[in-house]
Amino acid sequence: MKLNHFTILCAVTLLLSVTACKKYGYNIPDGYPDNSGNIATGTIDTNLKVIDKSKYAQAKVFPGLVDQSEPRVKDAKFTLDLNYSDQTADILRISVAPEPQFSTGYYAAPGELVKIVVPQGIEGLVVQIGGHTDNLNGKTPLLRDPIVYMRQQLYAGNNFVRNLYGGTIYIRASHAYPNPVEFTITNAVVSPDYILNTTNDAAWIDQVKASRVPWLELRSKRVIFLIPRDKIIASLSTAKPFNNPKAVMENWNTVFDLDYNGWMGLSDNAIDVRDRSPQGAWRGILDIQLSLGYGHSGFPFVGLNDSEWFGAMTSLNTDGAWGTYHEFGHNMQQGRVWSWSTLGETTNNLFNFKVANRRGTNYSILHPAVTSGFPLAVTYAATAGAKNFDTDAAMNDPFKRMTPFVQIFEKYGYGAMTYLYTEARHAERLNNSDITMHNFVYEKLSDYTQIDLGTFFDAWGILTSQTVRDKVAAKYSPLDKQVWTYNPLTKTGGTGTIIPIVYPNVVSVSSNAAGDGDSRFLVDGVISNASYWHSNYGTATPTNTLGYPINIIIRAALLPIPIKGMTFAQRQNNSGGYVKDVEIFTSSDNVNYTSVGTTTLPQNIAKYDYTFPGGVVNARFIRVVIKSGVNASYANLSECNIIKP
Repeated sequence: MKLNHFTILCAVTLLLSVTACKKYGYNIPDGYPDNSGNIATGTIDTNLKVIDKSKYAQAKVFPGLVDQSEPRVKDAKFTLDLNYSDQTADILRISVAPEPQFSTGYYAAPGELVKIVVPQGIEGLVVQIGGHTDNLNGKTPLLRDPIVYMRQQLYAGNNFVRNLYGGTIYIRASHAYPNPVEFTITNAVVSPDYILNTTNDAAWIDQVKASRVPWLELRSKRVIFLIPRDKIIASLSTAKPFNNPKAVMENWNTVFDLDYNGWMGLSDNAIDVRDRSPQGAWRGILDIQLSLGYGHSGFPFVGLNDSEWFGAMTSLNTDGAWGTYHEFGHNMQQGRVWSWSTLGETTNNLFNFKVANRRGTNYSILHPAVTSGFPLAVTYAATAGAKNFDTDAAMNDPFKRMTPFVQIFEKYGYGAMTYLYTEARHAERLNNSDITMHNFVYEKLSDYTQIDLGTFFDAWGILTSQTVRDKVAAKYSPLDKQVWTYNPLTKTGGTGTIIPIVYPNVVSVSSNAAGDGDSRFLVDGVISNASYWHSNYGTATPTNTLGYPINIIIRAALLPIPIKGMTFAQRQNNSGGYVKDVEIFTSSDNVNYTSVGTTTLPQNIAKYDYTFPGGVVNARFIRVVIKSGVNASYANLSECNIIKP
């Protein structure tokens, strides 16, 4: 909900803010015409020397105090380019998108009043003091106060603002301005931020050593990290000091250019706004306590303030930055189009593999669970039988669920992900169920590979709808290699030949004799003593009945084809099992069947052709129901096949 400036002024407490407007009786210009008729009788203390120390103890715990020796600036100028293109999460169809939050390079000391002068004609801006926006309300025990940041509307003219906890100063915009905007700030301290292509490494180290600001930013075009100064200082005395911010931030810029934005099909100059990369930087911060877990996504994403997260942000060895890629990946997920419910901790991690692939890194070092999970997943896929990717206990692991995606990337190219993301942004509608997301991925990956990947999805137990299977099968030839057996860790497997399905074939028969005949002989086109099917004459089971009716389901073809009738032949050497009365049904989905005729088979060994009374029928499945036979207990046939026009 957007609030007008009057509402915001009512809502902001004087504890955190001392700005007001003439409409409320305070003689502070706000940049708006005053037609209220109110008389300015109240005053606000704008004495910058007054410090509210009521939260000093809490601020000392987090985010930290600023030494009094640190110089406070007076009438310092800073300019921001607010001419941004707002690529929202809705436009990109991702979970989280960068917000129009701009770094000023200044830090507010706890409880100290900061003056910000906004030029005339500039509206719709908010100042934020504090980069730690994680709300810890409800957490227990608390390691810091639950809310340590504040935001306040800015107006043209003088604005006075303070945060009792202090923090990095940002300007947030509600709309773009075509020209850079110059601000004036007083009583803030300079934050020794590193700015890629502006700051010198050695000079920056000297600035950090000299500064007493507790938090600072590492800034590049694509990524900004808010990290504690004391960890930088501590690292300088170790075997692996963080003294190369240029190389580190260049690397992060490259990662986002190639492995996030680029991999998703986004670029800065795309004509279609849906394909334009976010204009704002992605942000990550460290905190001593999180609202959720060891790290969580969002803007900014948050990691625990320990050596592992610090190293992930500041090390050139980004192969080990699993957590950082993981949380950024959560922001990128397209959970409303194709990343279905069980992939919550899976598709976000695919970006780790993209970075590793570009760098030529073996996937086995990315995460221990990759090494153990991938082989088990391949075994699952290679095992015959009914499967369900989303519910089977053998696949109840996000690392195992990464395997089919990495197999596609490895065998057909990482461009498959680019195609999938782009198609998702341009899709006419969102998908609101797992099955429709399954269908989307199946169809789009088949489009990308120009192969019907139906057998691949079947091997993984990723269920798809018949209508989509028909659509894809009508366009592409079926997969001819067992790609689901490929191991991305060893780069082996996946080359086994898939035996083509021969049509027509028998899908099921409700009654089969053990060791006596075989239902596959019903459609082999051979009429002989050795080619026959026999119904069960032993012990009945729930799936193998005795007596009539007997249901034979035949799949005529991959897609519906014209069928004009059925051909039958009794078993050639056993008249005691001759079939008599049958009824024939046709279907396009093996669910909904329509009767197309009944007939009585001749009681001899001659082939018998039955033509449908209503003419040719387009169908994929045929169901033959044997209602009676010579023997009341069993039946047998040599042939039960379709007749094409």
